[in-house]
Amino acid sequence: MNNRMLILATAFLANSVQATELVYTPINPSFGGSALNGSYLLNKANAQNDHTAKTTEEDFVSRFKESLERNIMNTITRGVASGEITDGTYDTGDFRIEVASIGGGVMLTITNLITGEVTVIEMPTYGG
Repeated sequence: MNNRMLILATAFLANSVQATELVYTPINPSFGGSALNGSYLLNKANAQNDHTAKTTEEDFVSRFKESLERNIMNTITRGVASGEITDGTYDTGDFRIEVASIGGGVMLTITNLITGEVTVIEMPTYGG
């Protein structure tokens, strides 16, 4: 009799148990979640962020020096490309630029006087 009751109870419970379909709903709005979660997730991420960006404020003299060096390098590059600059060595302060004619172009050797790093660029001449 116990076995029959157990089978009957199991059959009764099996009929009353219902399953539903599992549906995935993303949380992050970037992946289809609710847009209302965006600010919450951003605030949580910012609260966990330990990174702080370096702030390097340069004085006027440093910025002026960098701007002057960029202008000198641009002038040399444009002059070399058009054939107006002849072979030679040009100093910009932190950089030494050596210009040498080769075949149908020019070879620029740029030396960073602070770090000692050397960069060699070969480029064709277009004018002159």
